[in-house]
Amino acid sequence: MFLTIIWVALLCGSGRAQVAPSPLPVGTIIPRVVCRADSKQSYALYLPSSFSSTRTWPIIYVFDPAARGRIAVEAIQPAAERFGYVVAASNNSRNGSVGDSAQAANAVWRDTQQRLPVAEQRRYLAGMSGGARLATSIALSCQGCVAGVIANAAGFPLGAEPTRSMKFAYYAAVGNADFNYGEFVDLRRKLDSAGVRYWIRIFDGQHGWAPPEVWSEALDWMDIQAMSAGTMPRDPSRLQQTVVSELATARGFQSQNNLLAAVRQYQSLVREFRGLADVSAAETSLAELAKGKAVKTAEKEEASALDQQAEMTASLSDQMRAIANRDRDNVDIVDLKDNIADLKRRAAEARNSNQLKALVVRRALGGLVVEAYESGQRNLEEKNYRGALIYFDLAGAGSANPAWAHYQRARAYAMLADRKKMIGELKTSLAGGFHETSALEALEFRAFQDQADFQALAAEWNLAAEKEKPEP
Repeated sequence: MFLTIIWVALLCGSGRAQVAPSPLPVGTIIPRVVCRADSKQSYALYLPSSFSSTRTWPIIYVFDPAARGRIAVEAIQPAAERFGYVVAASNNSRNGSVGDSAQAANAVWRDTQQRLPVAEQRRYLAGMSGGARLATSIALSCQGCVAGVIANAAGFPLGAEPTRSMKFAYYAAVGNADFNYGEFVDLRRKLDSAGVRYWIRIFDGQHGWAPPEVWSEALDWMDIQAMSAGTMPRDPSRLQQTVVSELATARGFQSQNNLLAAVRQYQSLVREFRGLADVSAAETSLAELAKGKAVKTAEKEEASALDQQAEMTASLSDQMRAIANRDRDNVDIVDLKDNIADLKRRAAEARNSNQLKALVVRRALGGLVVEAYESGQRNLEEKNYRGALIYFDLAGAGSANPAWAHYQRARAYAMLADRKKMIGELKTSLAGGFHETSALEALEFRAFQDQADFQALAAEWNLAAEKEKPEP
């Protein structure tokens, strides 16, 4: 993967073209900016309301695993407005073909560098799930082309680990019920060993984009890294305010008897702010917690929970892999679906609980659902449409919001030329709340777009999308 995208580094050494005053609107999300050099590539863009072409701006390049550029920008927009960041999110990069994602990243990078006054020492990458791995891959490959990475819901690409030679700051955020939670437990140890600049933030939630307050913390932290590096003027008052805020968070964890979270928060404060602000209070609290055995006990409980998650999913995951190997005759699909649905029921009962046993169930279910979605997508790309239908059915059985699974099944039925079932799945998807405007423009549906029943559905689809548009 590194070799396919290492050409991004070549862009860093090239001079930026003279930038004309931007004709683009500010303070609002622009869903689609077409790349000048490649009209097949586009990206969602946000320019903060204070934007002007008279100065350079920090920029975040963002990658969503399903090429949903607008959704990616929406996640970051409040924080970007507050801290003055440009945000550009590809509408083409998605989980799957690495080459396609590399091409998309290249197109957005080039277009923004030519179109906008970008601060060359303050370019950042961010992503969610597979998009986070892509962002980290680019940063590892290009040796200094970016100042930082914000990884959401997934860590380093497979086969890669942090090293002392990393030239970027690394901020990661993961939900406490995310199936990838265990990955970050292991990654924390590796980052510590490498001695790199990092912060890992755990929030309440499952696999997905982090909430707005996490993005505010992430951009604030990146600003502080820029102050430390000398690429942004140092603000002692702001530094100390941030320490006070993060210290309050640590003390809140401690008061809730969440000692593992508290000690990690204190450790991060001391590691990242020593030499920039007064961290003596955090050092004192950390020393006090180290005297007791409670933190070690909590670490063992965390490890045990991760083992339980693996045990809970092993058999079901093996059965799903057997389907992928076209060994589906040896798999009881109905029983597999029932087991996933039962896990969904248990997870729903535990939805509002952050007890470790409840989190284990939610993490296990999330991992199986994503595995089913990814396997379904792979089967679509391999033109194994019957297999894709099975996987998306399993994903829908486990998903709290199965509308997306029904849309994917509609794509498979379209490729099988089964118009009746395709329309049925699209209607179910619409009833479930999925009506992304561009979804019916997918290549799979082109053969049906002139037919009356498809056009009637498209009219309902667009009407539902219009009703949900935010007021100007």
